[in-house]
Amino acid sequence: MTIEQAIRIPATGSLAVRPRTDDRGFTLIELMIVVVIIGILAAIAIPNMQHLIKRSKESSVRSNIHAIQVGIEAFSVDHEGVYPQQADDAELQNLLPGGSYPHNPFTRAVTVVPWNADPADPGEISISNLPGGGYMLKGRGQVAFLTPFIIMGD
Repeated sequence: MTIEQAIRIPATGSLAVRPRTDDRGFTLIELMIVVVIIGILAAIAIPNMQHLIKRSKESSVRSNIHAIQVGIEAFSVDHEGVYPQQADDAELQNLLPGGSYPHNPFTRAVTVVPWNADPADPGEISISNLPGGGYMLKGRGQVAFLTPFIIMGD
């Protein structure tokens, strides 16, 4: 823009500065609207994400239950159809992948596996021997017990 273009001499003879019309940018109102829209989207997305994280951790507990079930069945095959008791815990752990119980998805530590008791904390799994030679595996989700796996013996 030249000086002649910026300064206009009106008919009255006084000098006036012509307002610039080529400004680029956003007004404060436009920026505030964008911030509000982002806030609304975050208010919708964050609870959904937290729900998905909870579901994935509970799915991990179910996967851990299955890994322990496979170990129990391997123990049974090695011991002519007899399922493990609490005293056989160390031998059972050796049959699991990695040689120990799986990691708890809630604490990221090795899963606590109490025998013949309910799991106390989220991510824990319990093994209960049933009369007649079967067993039950019960896992705990974030707020409640998951559906137990019950295997009846012969």
